[in-house]
Amino acid sequence: MGRRAAELAGVGTVLEATMPRDVVERLVRLIRALRIPFRFDAEALRTAYSPASAITHRLNVRRFARQKQAALAAHRSEVYGGGRVAPVMRVLVRLPAAVFGLLLGREWFVDPARTPVAKPATSIASDA
Repeated sequence: MGRRAAELAGVGTVLEATMPRDVVERLVRLIRALRIPFRFDAEALRTAYSPASAITHRLNVRRFARQKQAALAAHRSEVYGGGRVAPVMRVLVRLPAAVFGLLLGREWFVDPARTPVAKPATSIASDA
């Protein structure tokens, strides 16, 4: 539906938000190590998100950590509801902004029209 809307609006490039699978796997290990209750399908995790080789754009958004955290907190039903990710969301919205930025200070995208190059494009700021 999003691609069709972009097509109708005359938008030439549509990026798909994603995460590298290895990052998701590390986050799940961290969640488990911290003993935060989190139900997930391990088999689905193996194919969810994108392999690192498919990522075409990486953005360092750490300087927007407070805004991103506030936006996450605004999703009250996901944070305080009974969904499977709610315990994780509650922890994330209570973290100091600097720690939140370290954990969620990057965003990744795939341009399905572009063949990935050896090194993904970087925008806004470097990943350093």
